[in-house]
Amino acid sequence: MSLTQSAGNGSAFLLNANAKSVGGFMLNRLIEMVPTGDLYLSYSFQDSERYIRTILNKGYSRIFSGGGDGTLVNTVTTLNRIIEKENVTDAPQVGVLRLGTGNAVASILGAQKPLVDVNHVLHGGATHKRNLNMVRCEDGQLVPFAGIGLDGEVLNDYCDLKASAQTPIGQRLVRTVFGYVWAGVTRTAPRFIRRSPTMVRVTSSSAAIRMVNEAGSDVEVALPPGSVLYEGPSTLVSIGSIPCFGYGFQMFPFLKDRTDAKLQLRICCAGVWPILANLYPGLWKGRYRGPEVTDFLVDQVTIESEDNLPYQVAGDARGSRKKLSFSLAENCIQAVELAKDRVPYARGVKGLLPAYAFAR
Repeated sequence: MSLTQSAGNGSAFLLNANAKSVGGFMLNRLIEMVPTGDLYLSYSFQDSERYIRTILNKGYSRIFSGGGDGTLVNTVTTLNRIIEKENVTDAPQVGVLRLGTGNAVASILGAQKPLVDVNHVLHGGATHKRNLNMVRCEDGQLVPFAGIGLDGEVLNDYCDLKASAQTPIGQRLVRTVFGYVWAGVTRTAPRFIRRSPTMVRVTSSSAAIRMVNEAGSDVEVALPPGSVLYEGPSTLVSIGSIPCFGYGFQMFPFLKDRTDAKLQLRICCAGVWPILANLYPGLWKGRYRGPEVTDFLVDQVTIESEDNLPYQVAGDARGSRKKLSFSLAENCIQAVELAKDRVPYARGVKGLLPAYAFAR
């Protein structure tokens, strides 16, 4: 439902009602803070598309997505589709509230606590426009990262774990970082240890760059269009347009300080023990260089596998695939980055009970 009816100060807030952090005190406080007409609570993809059309029609200059990386993917993909189809010339900038689990894009944009950020926006705090590159999947989705293999397998196992939780306490517990870790340790790792890596072939139709470590320095090696970037065993193939996964995991470190628009492709052929041995700080901080990890900077790639491999998009499990294509999105997202110094926020409780009753 839309909680209100009329436009406010130029910023709309579109929240995913199904997200873990959207509800209870958080939702009540947002209803109390946000001006009438600027807060939209979506329960489905249909709701989201309808509200995005409303936000465009009202002429908001900014839309803040609340609910995690998956919610942002839906927001920017829907927004881009409507803009392209209807030739919208004055599209709103996109911001992110830290209301999901991994919050990779929120971290890139420097998001802090949601109520602090909303207060900053509503009181005219300083903001900056930032170009945010995205990966275009073959189905048209715009995502910050995607991949097949081990990361997708953990996510699929995590979804199964959530579905199997029967008690309220169990459901609450698995919807945390503990749930991801538990799924990986008890379900993914035992299978992973017993099997051999799958053979994959990765090709690029455009020019690409291979990153090679020579004497402790990262060197770029140019590759011509049509190159076979990799052919061999793999446990993970990931591609991203931003440096990190959720929780600050620097999966794509070669994007961190780049000024040109590129995607990073990372291919890993390591077993579970080398991954665990080098996980922190090496892999987590983006510092690890070794023969088990091969990195490229690309514009377009096609990934083919001998077997169906688990597939994930922006931290959401998407089943299994044998073949996938990804490319750099033609147009970057005009993102909103809030200034580091936030407008002071005083936490209050006035009006919470009426707001709660209204939200319900």
